[in-house]
Amino acid sequence: MIFLERILDAESKRSIVREVLEALPERFDVAEEREEYISCSAGQICLAATNNGKAVGFVCLKETGKDTVGLAVMGVLEEFRQEGVGKELFDFAREIAREKGCKFG
Repeated sequence: MIFLERILDAESKRSIVREVLEALPERFDVAEEREEYISCSAGQICLAATNNGKAVGFVCLKETGKDTVGLAVMGVLEEFRQEGVGKELFDFAREIAREKGCKFG
């Protein structure tokens, strides 16, 4: 069962983003770019999808305007693709943005 949660601790954000991105070398193969995503995640809204306590996906949102947030980076492990995890994360991101009084887009 997939569990969605907002991650608040900066180190936990970096750890989850690192774990997922490093498992996706075909999409995040440039080390400098991957490290930038990981570093920036600490200051962003970070939402995670877990399965039995293990991170299987995440989405990070960044402020793009006074009342708007946009997708900074997102990743879902290969074995959880086509199972709706990405859609669940995206929908959760919209919900969190609304709660903050922001538009997501």
